[in-house]
Amino acid sequence: MNLPSLGINYNYPNTLPKQHFHSASVGKMITSTLVFIAIEMDKLKLDTKIKEILEVGMLDKLFVFKDHDYQDEITIKDLLGHTSGVNDYLESKAFDGSLFIDDILKNPNTFWKPIDLVDYTRNMQGTIGKPGDRFFYSDTGYVLLGLILETVFELPFHKILEKYIFQPAAMEETTFCFYSESFNQENLAPLYINGVDVHSFKSLSCDFSGGGLSTTTEDLLKFLEHFYTGKFISQNSIDEMSKFNHRYRQGLFYGLGMMETRFEEFFFLLRGLPRLRGHLGVTGVHAWYDPISKNSFVINVGNTKDMVKSFRLLIAILQFVQRER
Repeated sequence: MNLPSLGINYNYPNTLPKQHFHSASVGKMITSTLVFIAIEMDKLKLDTKIKEILEVGMLDKLFVFKDHDYQDEITIKDLLGHTSGVNDYLESKAFDGSLFIDDILKNPNTFWKPIDLVDYTRNMQGTIGKPGDRFFYSDTGYVLLGLILETVFELPFHKILEKYIFQPAAMEETTFCFYSESFNQENLAPLYINGVDVHSFKSLSCDFSGGGLSTTTEDLLKFLEHFYTGKFISQNSIDEMSKFNHRYRQGLFYGLGMMETRFEEFFFLLRGLPRLRGHLGVTGVHAWYDPISKNSFVINVGNTKDMVKSFRLLIAILQFVQRER
């Protein structure tokens, strides 16, 4: 954590110094940042129709709801804010009741390409609703954003990350899993999904532009510092990302690739805690920034079963900071 309000910069790995770990969906905030970089470069607009960019057929069967195909209407903003109606390959059930996560665990040697992930939703899941009708968190939508970014930048996604995020922020320990030349899967910390350590599984490739980074706590702190000091995108773009109009879970609200914590919804006695902004990953990865104190917090517990514990740790840290101030 980096606490300029207290003059503290503290990092505690319980394994190795500069321990690498899988970012999970914290990477969505970075993907969203890349989208706004593209917008500021006039390569995209929030209201750009994604069908204008992706190859013919890519959106077939993804946006058909009650016999009407809405693929012509889906915008960049719909994907960023999870309001497109597309399903979620990672956590939603398939038509037969099966879960994609079970496939990851049962078939550890499967390599998932981005098109495979899109095809899973296309062929195995139904559309959630019309665009704009409801908020529904979708990793499939963020895979589409990654493919869109590859098209407008004319670069592979990992090269876009390196050029516009990793190098400017000196995130020297961060790579894109399975794609960056320097990615080393053996260096990843244990990563438990439903009690199984998957950090060495090839099937971990299932997380593309929805969050598939190998990173460290220090590098995510660098990202947050660069993001909130306007070194990636303008304040106007940050403000657009920070319109938290949808409830993700109790106490968590979603903007465009960003979340905001509202701890008072967890328990009324927590109402004095700051409203942090950033993103969360399903394996207990946290990357948060307090826009008032300028404090940053990054946590990784690496276990889907320990999400509640990870929030308890975050709350304990915030309460400590409050006491010290």
